[in-house]
Amino acid sequence: MVVFRADGNPAIGSGHIMRCLSIADAGRAYLGQDILFVLASGHFREIVENRGYACAVLETDYRCMDMETEKMAELIHCRRPSAVFVDSYYAGFRYLERLQAEVNKTDEETGGGPGRLVCIDDVMSFAYPCDVLVNYNMYGPDRRGAYEEMYTEAHVPVPQMLLGPEFAPLRAQFQGLPERVVRRKAKNILILTGGADPEHIAVCMAEYLAAHRQEQETGGFRFHFVIGAMNGDGEKIRSIASGDSRMVLHFNVEDMGLLMCQADVAVSAAGSTLYELCAAQTPALTYILADNQIPGAESFERRGILRCAGDVRGMERERIGETLLKEAVKLAEDYEQRKEISARQRKLTDGNGAERIVKAACLNGSRTHRPDRGAAGKKKQS
Repeated sequence: MVVFRADGNPAIGSGHIMRCLSIADAGRAYLGQDILFVLASGHFREIVENRGYACAVLETDYRCMDMETEKMAELIHCRRPSAVFVDSYYAGFRYLERLQAEVNKTDEETGGGPGRLVCIDDVMSFAYPCDVLVNYNMYGPDRRGAYEEMYTEAHVPVPQMLLGPEFAPLRAQFQGLPERVVRRKAKNILILTGGADPEHIAVCMAEYLAAHRQEQETGGFRFHFVIGAMNGDGEKIRSIASGDSRMVLHFNVEDMGLLMCQADVAVSAAGSTLYELCAAQTPALTYILADNQIPGAESFERRGILRCAGDVRGMERERIGETLLKEAVKLAEDYEQRKEISARQRKLTDGNGAERIVKAACLNGSRTHRPDRGAAGKKKQS
């Protein structure tokens, strides 16, 4: 069995859940593993169960994971999973230390070997007690030395590290996609604002389009809005787009890969979706909504793979719509740049990162030797 501990809700969106689902799919396909998702709340229970996975809801506060420590330890003790994945910004040192101690125990009844704790990270908050650390961001390999230094200073054993886009956990629909044929004249611009869109980016863009109906201002493009399952602005956007042929709304999208491949340009926040866009070789404009998105957005732009419109936090609503739409249209009108970007994207990821994570975490990764941490290490993390 493999256990996933992740959360999704209107405040934090769907990113943690969706990337764990991708890893779970790989675990089921390549290892035939039983999968259990453990969630703080039931917001994504139906989505998880519809994918064919068992789901346990703790009915706890996702921001206070220390309160669930013993519940999780007991679950691990009873289930004896081969791996436990934790994907949350709210998992603290003592929480992870307790879970790792439990999952590392040898199964006395079956004689089975110890399981492994896997942490998915992109913020380097502290030396996470775990056996496998995943940071699939483009800048991940550049941080290997910083990770090792952080662990050494904290007197915590260095885990096996899976770093870089080759480990990006993308859905199966993004694997093995053919080389994109870049159209000289772009037609479709895809708007992606995540599962919840708490910053109301999609509605800002829809409002701007509605206020600027002149053909010359939007270049004759069709703007495809993907409305996430927890986007509270869905009906408002539907009302704004009513009767406007330029705006096409997509609800309950199942094949995002197809939509991305059909789009000439996309607009997306600087999160995990960027790696899906790269797999689809869809030139994109990105924007920043959180501090942890800054390194990724800067890395993509520095390598000429995506364009960044900057940090939209604090911008006025009309300016957000104007900035993102004008920059997207500018990119769509530049055939040569779109062609160059698409070629660079193709080299970044092949879409098989989830399989690599599963194999490393559940099959062939040798566990790190765990020396005595010593009093200094324990004191440092108190």
